[in-house]
Amino acid sequence: MTVEQLYRYRHPSVLGPDGLRLATSGGPVEHPYFFDGLIERPPVVAAGLLAVARVARTRFFTPPGMLAAILRAADPIVTSDGAMLRFESLSADCGVYARLDVLPDGLGAIPRAAGTTNVDFNGPMRDALAGLSGPDPMHLSVGDDEVRVRTLDAEAVERRVPLPGRWVRSLAELNVIARALRPAATYPAAHLRRLLQTQARGARSADVLHVVPGPGGPRLASRPAAGSVAVAGLDRLRPVEPLLRHATTVRAFGLGTGSAWLLEMPTARLTVMLSPAVSRGFSGEGGLLSDGVLDDTGFDLADGTTFERRLPLDARPDADDQPRLRAARALVDSGAVVPGPDHTIVTSGGTAYVVRRTPDGERCTCAWFATHGLGRGPCKHILAARQGPPIGGPS
Repeated sequence: MTVEQLYRYRHPSVLGPDGLRLATSGGPVEHPYFFDGLIERPPVVAAGLLAVARVARTRFFTPPGMLAAILRAADPIVTSDGAMLRFESLSADCGVYARLDVLPDGLGAIPRAAGTTNVDFNGPMRDALAGLSGPDPMHLSVGDDEVRVRTLDAEAVERRVPLPGRWVRSLAELNVIARALRPAATYPAAHLRRLLQTQARGARSADVLHVVPGPGGPRLASRPAAGSVAVAGLDRLRPVEPLLRHATTVRAFGLGTGSAWLLEMPTARLTVMLSPAVSRGFSGEGGLLSDGVLDDTGFDLADGTTFERRLPLDARPDADDQPRLRAARALVDSGAVVPGPDHTIVTSGGTAYVVRRTPDGERCTCAWFATHGLGRGPCKHILAARQGPPIGGPS
């Protein structure tokens, strides 16, 4: 089932004598001003916004028989927590996540309220940000019934934007995934820039390689080593390249074959997370099936804290939307789950699968578990065993 949540705008965006008035939607009360003031480091923030917008407009993986052109790109989400601004996006295939945090010392005024809205990054807006030079001022207003970006030269046209349900599920999964990531290594930004420049541009290999720290900077290897992180499709890090000249350090985080990269910059930081495989989107990772976190908060790797994200949506992430959970409940309802003295038998499609509890977690004899283990959440048989009669109990 495809779910799309529509943002509603009170008026079209217009370009007037006082700057660009870009319509937005949502917020904790009806169209408040979240922020209104100058940006302290316009080139840093402009480059970061362009990187976030570029991720939203890119499809890094196209399934066979599907044209990327038929898939609509979504626009970045902006959140104010009363202290800083966060701009977030996901790639069209939901396998790359990017977030720009504009820190309190990067804002010329204190945000007036907390809230979340959607920003229309159309062609003229991107052109205005790209044309911003060092001394040019940048004035940003977020909220009320508009987002206003004022530079020396800017124009934009508003459009009504549906937020895909897959984005909602991906953001919920990312909350779970980010909590499990572990710090791996810290590099000077120039080292990551050199690594990306040595790779053939446009080579989107699906192979998993390991970024290994070394005396001369990070290098690619086929095997993991101390402080390394696994990366599938190094080319998916390309959107951060223009920002590396502004960055001081890059922190790498890893978990299995997934990775995250945190760029530290003056007054801002950029977080990019890559899914464990080029063909895998975050929406299908299955972390919600084990964790049960069904809210729309986010997780900040920089300091290990949670932040509020008040999505202007009619529906929140719900475990009931997970196909595996629905399939597990159907197995329980059909009487396909039979507990034994030390295991559970789950019959599906005419085959009996054995689910056992071990010190390392449940195990199943199905092909899904043989391929993924618990790395993408439990299989439907383990979920059914959890919901069915207890081991050693009556069938």
